[in-house]
Amino acid sequence: MDHETAWADPTTRRAWRRTALFRCAALAGSLLAFPVWLFAVVMTPAWLLVLWLPVLCAGLWYALLAVVAVASLAGMRRVLHIYPWQVSIAEVRSKKNGGTQFVVPDPERPEKAVRLGYGGLIGTGRHFWVRTARSGQVTAAWFAGDPRYLGVVATSGPRHLVRVAQREATDSRMSPRKRGVSPEARARARAAGARVGGD
Repeated sequence: MDHETAWADPTTRRAWRRTALFRCAALAGSLLAFPVWLFAVVMTPAWLLVLWLPVLCAGLWYALLAVVAVASLAGMRRVLHIYPWQVSIAEVRSKKNGGTQFVVPDPERPEKAVRLGYGGLIGTGRHFWVRTARSGQVTAAWFAGDPRYLGVVATSGPRHLVRVAQREATDSRMSPRKRGVSPEARARARAAGARVGGD
């Protein structure tokens, strides 16, 4: 890629806008369906309520997943503003728990691989990356970011953008990674929204 960052590429910006539109539409659909489910539960006789409760719980779960997906859009954009695309650098694998694993070379030690996971939760099994990894349809992906912290994965184009992160880079209950990472790489990861710890 000839662009200094992924966001500098017009096709990346279009892909991000498509992703944002799809996720916002999914969230709106979930929120609009909730009153319908709630009305159905309230109007259902008590003896039939057992049939509607699983539907309501599933609706709430999918609405929560949609909220998380929309919330990740800003973080995805932040990563794309900092890092360039590395074309077909990530190996795509299916995990035993039903999720997807992306294997990316360590930027400072290319002979070592770093693994990032996606999916594996109830309701993510129909997501593009989970389905195509399981079927072997996609085996390599574009990557923008630092796999030791966080990044964005995409198919060629780019398309099907998804943000991935190491847990310690986003979870304040865990100690952020500091060992084996140069100060420059940590500064970039911090600018992209990762927790990198003090200097």
